[in-house]
Amino acid sequence: MKTTWSWMVVAALIAVGCSDDTAQISTNNTNTNNGADAGADASQRPDAVVMVPKVVSIMIEPSTVTLVSSGTEVGQDFQLLATRDDGSTVPYAGLVEWTFDEARIGRIGERDGQFVANGLVGGPGRVTAKLDDNSLPPVTADVRVTLERTFMGPNTPMDAANLFANGSTTDAARQASIVYPLEGAVMPQNVFPADIQWLVGAAEDVFRVRLTKDDIVVNAYLKHTGPGFGNHWLVDEAMWRAVAQTNPDADLTIEVDRWEASTQQVITTPPVRMRFANAALSGSVYYWDIQAGRIVRINDGSGVREEFMPTPPMSPNGEQCVGCHTVSQDGRYMAGRLGGGYNAGAIFDLTKDLAGSPPPTEYNVSNQSAYWNFSTWSPDNSRLVVSGNEWALEGMKLVDPFTGQVLPVAAGALPGSGSTHPAWSPDGSLLAYVSNAGGFGGSNVTGDISVLEVTGMDAFGAARTLQAGNAVPNAQPAGNAASYPSWTPDSQWIAFAHGTGSRSEDQQSALYMIKADGTGLTRLDNASGGPSASDTFQPNFSPFHQGGYHWVTYLTRRDYGNSEVGTRGTGLQQVWVSAVSDTPGAGDPSEVGYWLPGQNTASRNISAYWAPRACRNDGEGCAVGAECCSGECLPGPDDALVCSPPPPDRCREIGESCNQTADCCGADNNVVCQANSCIRVLN
Repeated sequence: MKTTWSWMVVAALIAVGCSDDTAQISTNNTNTNNGADAGADASQRPDAVVMVPKVVSIMIEPSTVTLVSSGTEVGQDFQLLATRDDGSTVPYAGLVEWTFDEARIGRIGERDGQFVANGLVGGPGRVTAKLDDNSLPPVTADVRVTLERTFMGPNTPMDAANLFANGSTTDAARQASIVYPLEGAVMPQNVFPADIQWLVGAAEDVFRVRLTKDDIVVNAYLKHTGPGFGNHWLVDEAMWRAVAQTNPDADLTIEVDRWEASTQQVITTPPVRMRFANAALSGSVYYWDIQAGRIVRINDGSGVREEFMPTPPMSPNGEQCVGCHTVSQDGRYMAGRLGGGYNAGAIFDLTKDLAGSPPPTEYNVSNQSAYWNFSTWSPDNSRLVVSGNEWALEGMKLVDPFTGQVLPVAAGALPGSGSTHPAWSPDGSLLAYVSNAGGFGGSNVTGDISVLEVTGMDAFGAARTLQAGNAVPNAQPAGNAASYPSWTPDSQWIAFAHGTGSRSEDQQSALYMIKADGTGLTRLDNASGGPSASDTFQPNFSPFHQGGYHWVTYLTRRDYGNSEVGTRGTGLQQVWVSAVSDTPGAGDPSEVGYWLPGQNTASRNISAYWAPRACRNDGEGCAVGAECCSGECLPGPDDALVCSPPPPDRCREIGESCNQTADCCGADNNVVCQANSCIRVLN
């Protein structure tokens, strides 16, 4: 019985492909043959020893693979091979755990090694195979997914690609000349697709718009159909999302080549290069459309403006308008003055339906309510600081936003006459404002940037001037007016406009930034449109710190695109957005901006405020991972993109979205989860 039992053990070990030390199974301790003559008759010799080959290494086959997708799923089966000490290589027979490190690109079967690229995002990734018994180290294989997309415009011949296959020429007079996006622009990943615009074209011409980036190529073929063609291509949304998320750190190159119908020649156009930050700016921008006479909203990722308050309430003196608005730091409330002149202030809850006539206000506005010109919210929404009747030189006041009553100051004093444009710091410690304005803040031609300490509830301390408007070194444009201070989300820096005056319709101005202690004054050349540009006003930081940047909206009269679908030649100010480095050093920390999609290009648009939106929970729809609290935007059960749970072992880096401080890397080293984003705080 002893001999029979031993050979059953040998058979079992051979069946499972034992990967431990070479098994030596014997009925006695005297003879071995290292498995040399083990065979069918071994069971007849009770003194035989069977040698089971030992697995000494493993590898994934194939070790490197490139998959090409035109927008559909593509797959690759991986297998794990075992090399044994006798030199043989066989499929590994034990249990294996398979993982893939870039879930946005594809997925792999946990046990079968079947990899599927989703066709939505390209780029490199790594497959890992780990033995369940951990007897050998894990091994990896490299995967690269390349996307190739094609778009055919209306009435474009299906063989249009052939027109561009036989050489090209350069001719500055006949080239398309790209005018949007701008060279060097930086955009967040979830921005609505860019409307690529150029200047030159004629009926029957065919254009090839080419977007190239590491691991993705998009070719769009568009036939010029005559009046109304517009010399533009609003990029297909799915293609734009794929471009944005594929190798997000790589530059995007945009080319527009023209096949001129009259000469049947292809004329190339110098490319434009831009890039995407690893960021998603959630929330909504509220701005005033002067032509419509009301505040409108553009939600994140959208290219359509929303008239959320189509019928503004009536002011006490009979005017039906809301102006000089400001939005609370959490995006819940909006303050504005009713009417076009010096009128009573009103508060609106932005989570309520404001489409009624009249829309609800948080208190009943009357002649007894507080009147103001400009306002700012405390971080907890419990107070407003407002500039009173600036024409009557009233100075600033403290207001209860839910009663409309002016409150007494508990200690210290608020700025007096000549003060305007208040801005409460996100950490609540300082109030920035314009002092020495010498007139209404909507058109002041003098002004300094000052700050006032907030020492407690309704209590204020010392004021100090950070930058005199008449003493900006080498100011371009020259002028004495600083205006519209705005805080970075970390309360460390203030952006402001400076020039001949604050009115964006007809004055000259550029953007600057200064530290809260009055040092580090820097002109934001890129955001301002260049070192000599002079048509940029009203900076306003978004509440988000994403992708290593703060993001600032501003007004500018610069051309957006061409004259057919853009604003070229009109001088109408529009809302633009620029990224600003979160670690400013020497030189300009701002990036070239982008036009906020969804605006009315036939109107002047002013006073843009970016209100936050909480990160999206698991199961909610998404476009990119940075929109999700988990940081992961993946295909759900029906293949639609939804926010999905993160890998359990991955913490969130600074700037990534979070639910709680414990989610953040370095949570024990001054890194906290604030406004659903991991940030580092100062001691």
